[in-house]
Amino acid sequence: MEYSAAIDLSGNEAAFAVACKKGSEKILISNTRPMTGRNSAALTPWVLELINDHNIQLEHIAEWTVGSGPGSFTGMRLAAALVAGITFGNTNVKTRCVPTAVALASVLQTGNGDSIAAVFDGRNSEILIFELVNQDGAAIPSGRNDVLSAMDANAFFNERKFDHIVALEKDRAAIAKVVDSNILNQVKLLEHISPERLIFVEYAEWNNDLTDLVYIRPAVFTGPATV
Repeated sequence: MEYSAAIDLSGNEAAFAVACKKGSEKILISNTRPMTGRNSAALTPWVLELINDHNIQLEHIAEWTVGSGPGSFTGMRLAAALVAGITFGNTNVKTRCVPTAVALASVLQTGNGDSIAAVFDGRNSEILIFELVNQDGAAIPSGRNDVLSAMDANAFFNERKFDHIVALEKDRAAIAKVVDSNILNQVKLLEHISPERLIFVEYAEWNNDLTDLVYIRPAVFTGPATV
């Protein structure tokens, strides 16, 4: 039997799922654990322990999806590196990246054509907006993303009028610093990422590109200090 797995380390917890997509599309594993990218030594043994506990052979996982954010650059790279190492040299295994925002939006009850904003803590008193749209029942990235501060967030949401807004509960306090209470009350807050949602995404190709991460705010590079 062949399985499909998904892993995400874009925030302050790791999320991992395994499903059998053929036939009943049965979800065998869906688990989360507090973990950050800078403190992720337990990621590999945790994943292997979950697999072993469910009597799944690692070599029988034929598909791997990595949650690509937005979120922690370190965490996303570590999750991608883990999958790259597990699948190295095995041409029979397919891999891809799918935005973590898709997993959040897929939990919502939305209608065809509905607009969705997935909101993340951008640090430095800013929030990250990843926009999606419901296309025939699937949450598809619209291609539009933004970084908002308290100076422009309220005007942005009042103008855009999203049908749905979703975020993780852990980001509530950060979002509250940027938007007013009327907008905050519209946000559907989720306790955890549902990693199995990444497994069943159909729009994303299996391109074996684990570098396709979501960088709404470009990484900042500084030159060497001058004396």
